[in-house]
Amino acid sequence: MHTVAVDIGGTFTDVVVIDGDDGRTYSGKALTTPDDLQRGVFDGLADAAREVGVDVGALLRGTGRMVHATTQSTNAVFAYAGARTAVLTTRGFGDTLMIMRATGRVAGLSVFERHHYRNTQKPRLLVDERDIFEVDERMDYQGRVVVPLDEAGIRAIAGRLRERGYEAVAVAFLFSHQNAAHEKRVRDILREELPGVYLSLSVEVAPVIGEYERSATALFNAYVGPVIEQYLRRLESGLAVAGLRQKLLIVQANGGVATAAQTVPIFTIESGPAAGVVGAAQIAKLLGSPNVIATDVGGTTFKVAIVQNGEWGYSRETVLNQYQLRLPMIDVGSIGAGGGSIAWVDGSRLRIGPQSASASPGPACYGLGGAEATVTDADVVLGYIAPDRFLGGRMRLYPDRAHAAIEEKIARPLFGGDVLAAAAGIRQVIDSQMADLIRKSTIERGHDPANFVMMAYGGAGPVHAASYGVEAGVAEIIVPFHATVHSAYGAARSDVRFSMTHSEPLVLPAPAERLERIYATMEKDSAVHLDTADVPQPQRRFHRWVEARFRRQVHHVRVPVPAQLDDEKVLGVATAFEQEYERLFGRGTGLRDAGIELVNFGIDAVGIVEQPPEAVLPAGAKPAPIGERRVYCPRRRAMLPTPVYDGLALRPENSIEGPAVIEHPGTTIVVLDGQTARIDQYLHTHILAGSSKGRTSHA
Repeated sequence: MHTVAVDIGGTFTDVVVIDGDDGRTYSGKALTTPDDLQRGVFDGLADAAREVGVDVGALLRGTGRMVHATTQSTNAVFAYAGARTAVLTTRGFGDTLMIMRATGRVAGLSVFERHHYRNTQKPRLLVDERDIFEVDERMDYQGRVVVPLDEAGIRAIAGRLRERGYEAVAVAFLFSHQNAAHEKRVRDILREELPGVYLSLSVEVAPVIGEYERSATALFNAYVGPVIEQYLRRLESGLAVAGLRQKLLIVQANGGVATAAQTVPIFTIESGPAAGVVGAAQIAKLLGSPNVIATDVGGTTFKVAIVQNGEWGYSRETVLNQYQLRLPMIDVGSIGAGGGSIAWVDGSRLRIGPQSASASPGPACYGLGGAEATVTDADVVLGYIAPDRFLGGRMRLYPDRAHAAIEEKIARPLFGGDVLAAAAGIRQVIDSQMADLIRKSTIERGHDPANFVMMAYGGAGPVHAASYGVEAGVAEIIVPFHATVHSAYGAARSDVRFSMTHSEPLVLPAPAERLERIYATMEKDSAVHLDTADVPQPQRRFHRWVEARFRRQVHHVRVPVPAQLDDEKVLGVATAFEQEYERLFGRGTGLRDAGIELVNFGIDAVGIVEQPPEAVLPAGAKPAPIGERRVYCPRRRAMLPTPVYDGLALRPENSIEGPAVIEHPGTTIVVLDGQTARIDQYLHTHILAGSSKGRTSHA
């Protein structure tokens, strides 16, 4: 039986098929179809099926597991294409979403954008004041009822919602995470009064401290809920008609999968990048490298995630369109730097991004009307990308237009008309920006990049990895064989995962029995989800964690919590927190005398999926280059004849000395002068970059 995974990106829909018997991996690619995403999915399945040697129906009938990552929820938010949504909140707190904790002007912005504060503004609201309804009810901070719920008032509000044609309702009451009775009663009433309307309760999507973050998360879930549910229903139905006999599994932002019926819509935010991190962790573990820096370079963004000892980190807060949400999400850093990032002149300085030419009109070299100089244009001018073999020959590029754009926009203002120097400058700046994000994700968090391998994927990752990896300080770079469909590969390898949280601030020392009750309750609740997902008992794992802080501080630090707590183990949690705090913020920064407060408790319930094998190939003779072309050599600052290799023809134990270019159907791997590329038994490419000490990013 096959494992099939689909990842919908902004430009392409990627498909990976893994043979369950021998582990052979096939891939498919199709243009994403925003007007009807399902069409792009089936186009990608058809492309992958052709590689397997069957039709789509046969492929789906032979599928034992199908996984899907989607950008639908993200797209709905940024395009303001969600459902008409109402918000019910505690009387007196109707402005919570508009105040945005006074951070909405700058949340999620780059340092450069924050420096121009006068140019910042709050994002457009998903709802306006007329969509927010205040309700007579009130809990105190301990969950005690101060004002009873006005049920008659709720039914009156329901009548107004019905008249106005709302499609979704978000319910977020003060301190509901301590006592959910009022929110759940409102849910019951609205189900009676408004059948078919999507309901989102803050206590179900974000049961944590922080009324703004909890309210925003409930709102966003309500806003995208009908869109996601309708899309998944249509897709499931279409796949079933086409031959699929298994449940469709959806990638979650926490790096796991859940059934379509179990999926909380907002939890699909950034599911594609999350799957990419899972794929990086899987490959690194397979190769015996548990520490990996996962880097994903797309058309508009550069993303970085850290995997240490086989485990990825989680972010406390997710910023989406400048709103701060509380989601169980893999910690992925991001900047506006990718193949489509626009180069521009700021006085006498060269800047790259965060603006992007996007897929349409795209870089100037696309020939689709774009006139701005982009990173991809620079790569074409420098010879790294072959104009006639872009995307495996599916799309022809126009180097003359790339040359003209760089000459007009960059070379004349800054480089005296020298187009080659301008293109090299664009590449050096973008690579430095990428390396800087890697350093922020590692060194500033107490990690030494030299202790990690770096994995580079996405369409533009392999083109630039040899440069930004060395500058960041890594010694080895791994480019997965299926780098351009890597997130789909990660989706195929993802386990079932459910994340649960509970807020109940407790100052240590706290009775171990009380903590054990909190975790036992969450484990019992999460076991129900694993039952629904058909996870057998032997394959279940429960990972406990807690977010703690020194009293009266704002910095929360997440540490693991052992099972079967006793007083000694609780003391061990406190010690682990202090050690992690000082690793993050520096030795001596701990404030033990202030006391330690446990704030948010969590459970990751994991259903281990039996993975198909990885195909291992025998060593082969090194093929001859398929040709030679002039490629820019940074060390010599000149275009030099450089051998070009067909990546599909390379075999395990092949070794290639740089400078060289290795072309794959969807990307190009650049090996710089002084570097060596080695092919492993799984056909992944290892670039031995050496130490960054004494070297530039283009050594």
